[in-house]
Amino acid sequence: MRASAARRRLLRGLAALVSLGAGCQVLVDGTLGPVHCSDEGALGPPACPEGAVCRDGACAELPLERALGARCARHEDCGALDFCLDPALFDVEGPLACSRACCSSSDCDPVRDAVCWIPDGGGSGLCRVGREVGRPDVGTGLSGARCAAPGDCRSGICNDGACVDACCSDTSCATNGAACRLTTGLVSSGPAWACQAAASGDGGYFERCTGDEDCASGLCVEVEGYGRCTIPCCGSEMCPDTPGEVRQRVGCAELAIDGRSTVRACITLLSGDSLAAIGVPCSTPEDCRSGMCIKDPEQTQPFCSDVCCSDASCGDAAFFGCHPRATGESWALRCEPK
Repeated sequence: MRASAARRRLLRGLAALVSLGAGCQVLVDGTLGPVHCSDEGALGPPACPEGAVCRDGACAELPLERALGARCARHEDCGALDFCLDPALFDVEGPLACSRACCSSSDCDPVRDAVCWIPDGGGSGLCRVGREVGRPDVGTGLSGARCAAPGDCRSGICNDGACVDACCSDTSCATNGAACRLTTGLVSSGPAWACQAAASGDGGYFERCTGDEDCASGLCVEVEGYGRCTIPCCGSEMCPDTPGEVRQRVGCAELAIDGRSTVRACITLLSGDSLAAIGVPCSTPEDCRSGMCIKDPEQTQPFCSDVCCSDASCGDAAFFGCHPRATGESWALRCEPK
């Protein structure tokens, strides 16, 4: 009777541990067993307990010394989602430290003093410790929240009484009813995407425009001889086809703004045969949905890649990740094999 009651209590305890995600391991028949997960690369709840990352189908503890901002010498010194960033690549001072691609500062959780930093040269958002990029005070307010000081905001940026943060799409700004618009000198010294209230222009995706002020996104670009309003993107799958009766595929690419910095936007017109997904072997850029066919030094066959904001932008996160690749003036992130 006592043994049966004890067994029932043990089973109830196990169920509670699994449902709450109370640790990386649970008791099974008196031994420690793994907590399984399917969201590869996910950090913390709901996929895994706090401080654990989903790696190879099981939750694994992430040592504090591998957290964002920790000192590193190579990418392998950092967490599964992260890489070792050398600030000198952007002509700024600072030690080599673990970083991560980001759309907004919340992507740098659970390290609460890490913010999404946009280099002066533009390109991808990168998680860096706030005090190392001139943002020593970091709070919890999201884009659009009222603030009295930078320390009220998750980004560490308070502008005209409202928190401001970087973004990759309108989804990053939806919490407070803002949209992702092109700004200058706000989240970076140059042009960069940031959450802002409605712009003066109302031009929609690929509608004709003569200047940035005509577009809801704040960005008018020349495409095949005509000014067109366009939108931010993480990867080419985020870019809708051109509107109208004759539809054409559009890819995400980096665009130089006034020769000062780059932003990612839906600007590359592709052929109807540009269909291959990330990781599929390719012969020419036209084979790929992204218009990007690259060759990894360790492989013999070129494959389709794309620009990215995170591992989630790169298809199957078990095989491809969003990692740095030096291209021109921008230290761009690309989808590459893990």
